Formats: sequence, C-alpha cells, structure tokens
Amino acid sequence: MAYQISDACIACGSCVEGCPVEAISMGDGKYEINEELCVECGACESVCPVGAPAQK
Repeated sequence: MAYQISDACIACGSCVEGCPVEAISMGDGKYEINEELCVECGACESVCPVGAPAQK
C-alpha cells in the first residue's frame, strides 16, 4: 500500500528531499504522495519530524 500524508503535515519539505522516486509534491496546504510513483520504501516516514506520512 502506498503512503499517504496526514493533516499533521507542517509543510517543512523533509519528505520531498527524502523521497528517492520524487513521488511527493505540494498539494493544498500540505504535501501529497502520488500513489502511482510511490515504491513504499518508507523514506518519507523516517525523515518526517511530525510523523505525517504513513501507509494507508
């Protein structure tokens, strides 16, 4: 299952820098993960200071 970013996102950009496949982009006030590009590696989750990314 692809990762999804919760409303806890503080839009710091850590997840974007940590994503090896560039699946994360800015959405409406928070970052969003493109499910088709996500390889479920967990890199975004490990670098997020607030734990916003999680598997669906």
